[in-house]
Amino acid sequence: MLIDDEPPARRGLRRLLRAHADIEVVAEAGTVFEAQALAAALRPDAIFLDVELTDGRGFDLVAQLLPMPAIVFVTAHDLYAAKAFDVSAVDFLLKPVDSGRLAVTVERLRRHRQDTARAVAPGRERQDDVELDVDPKHGGPQQRIHLRIDGKSVIAPLGTVSMLAAEADFTRVFLKDARDYLVCRLLRHFEAQLPSPPFIRISRSLIVNLDQLERVEWQEAGRCSLSLGGDIGPVTIGRIAARRLRQCIDSGRMINA
Repeated sequence: MLIDDEPPARRGLRRLLRAHADIEVVAEAGTVFEAQALAAALRPDAIFLDVELTDGRGFDLVAQLLPMPAIVFVTAHDLYAAKAFDVSAVDFLLKPVDSGRLAVTVERLRRHRQDTARAVAPGRERQDDVELDVDPKHGGPQQRIHLRIDGKSVIAPLGTVSMLAAEADFTRVFLKDARDYLVCRLLRHFEAQLPSPPFIRISRSLIVNLDQLERVEWQEAGRCSLSLGGDIGPVTIGRIAARRLRQCIDSGRMINA
């Protein structure tokens, strides 16, 4: 579903989406009021959503959507990126939308759909868990994270976990080699087990490993952009989370700084 108060913007996005055979545009809307009714009736898998609409903001609509579809914000204003992350948006596109960048978004939507399908498959209850193991190799203990995901185990050195992000009742665990895993556990479950420092919960939806923090770019309005280890792209966070991060840095809680 495409939601934008500018018809040319909707037409342009629809045209770009035609290149992806597994994407079907089922409806368009130009206002929050219209979009709410259509979304409730059609229950789309994903919504491409402008932030600033004539009768409100896209965030107003997100708060009313049950069940929650995958959200991709499409806007000309990058200052909303942090808030989009807070509501667990799948992606954030800047206008004018580039076809190559849109292809990345579509791939993320595919992966999100697959993860969600596995999580709610009928006839069985998904049981995920997480624990910290100790590996006595190489002359000393080395902590590892052990994720039990839908009957499978993923084991990795704890230091390779770059960040953890809340996605509704799930948590996505990002490793520094650009792999990530969606675990059927709330973020607070991880917060209770992970050592702090270096793992710091800087917002309602995000825990970062300060040891993997390579660069912080402080921005206007109190926001900042984080560059983490490996191939994980920059993450923009809002004013409150940025303040929390600065306090951690200033207090010397970054072990390997």
